[in-house]
Amino acid sequence: MNWLSFRNETDKSLEIEIMVSDRLRAAIVGTAFLLAALGLFVTWTQRAWFETGPAAVEFLARVPYPIGFSVLAVLGIYEWGYRFLTGALMSRGLKTPLPARILNATLEVSVPTMALFLLSTVVAPETALNLPTVFLYYFFLALATLRLDPALALYTGILAGAEYAGLSWFLLHGTAMTSTQDFIGLYVSKGLLMAATGGILTFVTQQIRSRIVHLLNTREKQARTAAIFGQHVSPAVMEKLLNQKTDLESEVRHVTVMFLDIRNFTTFSETRSPDAVVSYLNRLFSFMVDTVNSHQGIINKFLGDGFMAVFGAPLEDGRSEFNALRAALKISDQLKQALSDGLEPTKIGIGLHSGHAVTGNVGSAQRQEYTIIGDVVNLASRIESQTKIHGAEILVSKEVWDTVSAADAGTFSGKSVGQVAVKGREATVELFKIR
Repeated sequence: MNWLSFRNETDKSLEIEIMVSDRLRAAIVGTAFLLAALGLFVTWTQRAWFETGPAAVEFLARVPYPIGFSVLAVLGIYEWGYRFLTGALMSRGLKTPLPARILNATLEVSVPTMALFLLSTVVAPETALNLPTVFLYYFFLALATLRLDPALALYTGILAGAEYAGLSWFLLHGTAMTSTQDFIGLYVSKGLLMAATGGILTFVTQQIRSRIVHLLNTREKQARTAAIFGQHVSPAVMEKLLNQKTDLESEVRHVTVMFLDIRNFTTFSETRSPDAVVSYLNRLFSFMVDTVNSHQGIINKFLGDGFMAVFGAPLEDGRSEFNALRAALKISDQLKQALSDGLEPTKIGIGLHSGHAVTGNVGSAQRQEYTIIGDVVNLASRIESQTKIHGAEILVSKEVWDTVSAADAGTFSGKSVGQVAVKGREATVELFKIR
């Protein structure tokens, strides 16, 4: 099964490209064989039905139409069968074995040799060896590049030259053309030209193959980069960064900022091993991050025992308040379910505030971070800290509450806790307790 299995993912990608190209080549060759068989059949039947007399009978007896037609029809069916087999192997995650590909190349390059031999039974050997049929060798040599295998391209060229030179010697042995000078000048030189053509096509095939390998390696590196990148930023940010030609330019956006904090995390971590703490955080963050992402938000940064999430940037849908509040409620519900499933006692606080902020990349040419800057961030953080004072799990600003209640009255329930003085601000803010 080593001939059928792939060594690694890069080899699999390359072999699939080779098999797709090889199937195209087989379709071209198979169709050419069947059309040639049809042409011979039509010519043969026309001679048989529309020409009479001793000359026609002699011609039909002399020209091997039935043999040529039969051989071409069988070869056409064989090529399409080879194409079908290659497709079946590819669909099963296997590759075409090398012996089958070598046999296929051998049969194809031998077709002109058989044709020339059959023609030599009708016309003089010297004439047969110089008919346009000789160019069929170059037809198969050119299509050999579609195998995307330099070794097979070289093999095809050498075999074509050797078969032509060998057939020439076989047909002309004992005739006036067997003198060394004439034979080498007229026939061996043609065989050497075919072999040289195979060498040139080998170089072309190698260049095409190397470029395909380079593209596959580049694509694999990009996939690995995207996978690693996607672990550090949200899918929305990653998609926008990868698809645009320039950096994320700074722009003013209307956003809703969420701050989430895990209560008493310092006390919890003092009595647990680092591995236990990390496992605990991963269990919490796994469903929390998924919930934020599924509500068109992004995790802008982790804060050890919590995180800051943003809704409305870099992708905006005009419903950042609704998305943020629904995400907060779902996180609360998921936490209750996790506690019933055996999670250690955990309480959280979530603060939401909406407003305008500057969004974009901040940093140096070597290291940049997509960030949100503005008073909306500071106030959202202060609102989250107020959840401890007011015994709330979710607190939102008046801006968030007015937006969601005006559009979806009755969908969300909340109660004002009044005007609250928050750290760093002279003016008070009205907050609403959701849970």
